[in-house]
Amino acid sequence: MRKFFIFCILGIFSIFNLFAQEKSQDSTKYWDFGLISTFSYNQTTLKYWTAGGDNTVMIAGLLNSHLNYKKDNVLWNNTLDLAYGLQKIENTPFRKNNDKILFSSKFGYNIARKKLYISTLFSFQSQFTKGFEYKDNGDSSLISQFMAPAYLIYSLGLDYKPKDFVSLYVSPLTGKTTIVKNDSLASIGAFGVDTGKTVRYEFGSYLKLAFDKDITKNIAITSDITLFSNYLHNPQNIDVNFNFLLSAKLTKYLSVNFSNQMIYDDDILIVVDADTGRKGKRLQMKNVLGLGFVFKW
Repeated sequence: MRKFFIFCILGIFSIFNLFAQEKSQDSTKYWDFGLISTFSYNQTTLKYWTAGGDNTVMIAGLLNSHLNYKKDNVLWNNTLDLAYGLQKIENTPFRKNNDKILFSSKFGYNIARKKLYISTLFSFQSQFTKGFEYKDNGDSSLISQFMAPAYLIYSLGLDYKPKDFVSLYVSPLTGKTTIVKNDSLASIGAFGVDTGKTVRYEFGSYLKLAFDKDITKNIAITSDITLFSNYLHNPQNIDVNFNFLLSAKLTKYLSVNFSNQMIYDDDILIVVDADTGRKGKRLQMKNVLGLGFVFKW
C-alpha cells in the first residue's frame, strides 16, 4: 500500500509537469512549477582520538515542490514535501532520524477582487518506513510505520491571498481522519484512535496560514501553520502543526537547509517516564540542519 500511495502522489506531479508548459495564445503562463531537492552525507571517523567522540554516518534527502495553476477566476495550488534521513553511531545499525510524506491540494474560485476564493482543500500526511523507540538495554519497540499514523484533511472554506506568496485559509467545515493500519498500535489506542480501532473520524474547524517565497535569488523560505479544532470532542484543545524550511544556495550545486517541525495534538500521549511508562501530552519538535547538493527548478 505504501508503494501505491507514493506512486500515486509522484504520478500526479509527473502528469502536472507535463501540462505545466500550457500557454494561451498571448503566451501567458498559467502553470507555476518549483522544486528544491537536496541530498547530504556526513561522516565522522575517529581513531585514538583523545578528545573522545563517536564514529557516525548520516545520510539525508529532501524534496520540496509546488505546482500552481491560475487562470481567470480559477486557482489550484499543489504541494509535495518528502524527507528521509538515516544515521549510524558506532556499531549500532542505521536508524532513521527524519521521515515525512506530505501532499496538499487546494482548489479555489475567486469571489472578490482576485484575493478571496471559495476553496476546497485535501491533504495527506504519513511516513515511509517503520519507526522504533530504542531503550538503553538495546531493546526496541515499534511506534509508527507507513499509514500508522496517516492523516487525511478534507474541507470547504475561504482562502484569502493578499499576495501570491501568502495564503490564509479558513474553514468551518473540515473533516479529519486518523488512520492506524497496525493491529498492535491500534490495540493500545495509539495516535488518538479508540482502543482496538484503526480509524478515527473528527469534524471541526481548520485554519492554515502559508508562506512560500524566494527572499533573495539564493534564499527561499517555505512555512505554514495549521490549526484544527474538533467540534465533537474538547473543541477548546486545538491541534497545531507548524512547518518551516529555509534553503540557501552557497554555490550552483551546494546548499544549506534548515527545517523545523512542531506538533501538538491533545489526543497523542507521549511516554514521559521510561521507568514507569507514564504518558502525557507534549509538544513534539524536530529540527534538521543539512549541507549538501541541491537541485532547483
